[in-house]
Amino acid sequence: MKRFSFNNFKIRTKLLLIYCFCVLIPIILIDSIILYTVHQNYQEDYLKDLTNTMERIKVNLTDTVEGCILFTYNLYSDEKLDEFLSYNYKSHLDYYEKYTEMLKYKSISYNYNYGRMYKIVIYADNDTLVNGGSIARLETAKSEDWYKAYIESGQDIFLYTYYDSGKKHIPGSGTSRTISVIRKLNNFDKRGMLKILKVDLDYNYMLKDVLNEKIEGEIYVRNKDYILFSNLPGTSGLKEFEPANTVRTEDATMSMTFQTGFDEWEILIMAEETPFWSVLYMNKWLIPIILISIFIPTVLIYFVGRSISKRLSIITAYMGKVEKEQFEVIDINEGEDEIGKLINRYNLMVSRIKELIEVVFKGQAEKQALELAKKNAELKAMQSQVNPHFLFNTLESIRMRSLLKNEHETADIIGELAVLFRKSMTWGDDYITVEEEMGFIDNYMHIQRYRFGDKIKYYHYVMEDCKKCLIPKLSISTFIENACIHGLEMTDKEGVISVTVTKQDKELLIEISDNGKGMDEERLSKLKFMIANASSEMLYEARSTGVLNAYLRLKMYSDGNLRIDIDSKPEKGTDISIWLPIIYEKSQNEENHKIPNREEI
Repeated sequence: MKRFSFNNFKIRTKLLLIYCFCVLIPIILIDSIILYTVHQNYQEDYLKDLTNTMERIKVNLTDTVEGCILFTYNLYSDEKLDEFLSYNYKSHLDYYEKYTEMLKYKSISYNYNYGRMYKIVIYADNDTLVNGGSIARLETAKSEDWYKAYIESGQDIFLYTYYDSGKKHIPGSGTSRTISVIRKLNNFDKRGMLKILKVDLDYNYMLKDVLNEKIEGEIYVRNKDYILFSNLPGTSGLKEFEPANTVRTEDATMSMTFQTGFDEWEILIMAEETPFWSVLYMNKWLIPIILISIFIPTVLIYFVGRSISKRLSIITAYMGKVEKEQFEVIDINEGEDEIGKLINRYNLMVSRIKELIEVVFKGQAEKQALELAKKNAELKAMQSQVNPHFLFNTLESIRMRSLLKNEHETADIIGELAVLFRKSMTWGDDYITVEEEMGFIDNYMHIQRYRFGDKIKYYHYVMEDCKKCLIPKLSISTFIENACIHGLEMTDKEGVISVTVTKQDKELLIEISDNGKGMDEERLSKLKFMIANASSEMLYEARSTGVLNAYLRLKMYSDGNLRIDIDSKPEKGTDISIWLPIIYEKSQNEENHKIPNREEI
């Protein structure tokens, strides 16, 4: 069994272990404890805020109800009001006079001015009263649900909640949701007459006490029958009360029960627990501290580890090259530490070895070079034995026989073919002028016109300043030949090929277009990929090397300062644009030249 040892670990692994267990994990633990403490403190403060919210709602609602009950005591102890209600009126006029006199005491009007009460009505079992204002005969109330509930309760002061659907159809009658304080006015009871006071609280005023509490959660206030108030969107005094069991006490975050007006109400708050990330966002100042405490050790460990491991990896890689007899010097800023000294010693060792190798194998290398030169000379001698003049003479003989037979068109084409063949076989300089290249293309297109007749049309235009510019031999011709073979010969429609050579800024622009078969997206992408990654090795692997050969020669001619753009659509043709640096055959004076029209062959 292999014995455990830290010596078997890579240096990078050791640095990572130190970083994880001595820096990262302790920092994460400490930061986690801090964040947990902050979160817990926030939760405690949040619960205190909810408690304060319930206390405010309780105080406001209790003040409203208890204030209303307090005002009922004022009417309860008003002897003038009791006499007015108990008096036996002889006529409506008599009633009106007494009513006007009673209002001078301002008991009822004062209560109306108290903003938390919406409506006050006093009912008395006196048939001589006239219904109107705040006074009504008791017989008008006996059929109402609130009256029946009050009588059944047997209480002296009764807080009653109900929904009055009739108010929806009477403008100015208040909200349909109604909370009323009902009590008997029997303090004096001189004639044993039943008198009942009904005060409707201002529901919207009480609802506002709930809506004014801005918390992230839902607030409900309910009694044993209904949900009286809530802060839900759309809460309105015109809608019917929701049943009290719509919400459950066990689902509430916090709840509070309190007594008001001899009735028991309950406040429920449904609040979601604040997510940890929200607390972290509210304490944004912690984030930079945490990041800095992690970032600085991380960066320090990274650069120290990189300084050590990178140079050791380089040394290991170069030692591997030594095993393959590749003696290369490490060309980096090695530094002045122990690893830097090791690199210096390695470079000294490799230099000494290379010197020894050069001394031993120098003579043998020179001998091999002489033998290789001899072989090349023999190969060239064998190649020179093939004389192309035989082919030229044969074509000339065929042309002369065609002239003797009066086949002048055939003779002309054979003559142009002979010239074309001679130019292609007699290479000479690799670079020719644009004018010479266009002459070669003219011969080629004449032959194509002879083959296909009117199916092919050829247009060309060369700017005067561009005629003496140098380009690689047969570079444009290759693209023209490709357009004929792969573009026009594969379609039945009339073919058109155009060549334009112009100057654009400081570049030579060559544009070649045809309306032939074109290419689909896949084939066009492959061609662009081949051009973008062109190399001499690809010439041996590719099946069709014409375009690739021309591109590589153009690239060598321009020292890589070449741009080529190819656009093609199926059945619509292909457009090729080539930008090259301008090189003249000889210096020219700057002159203004007239640009001729395109020529049609």
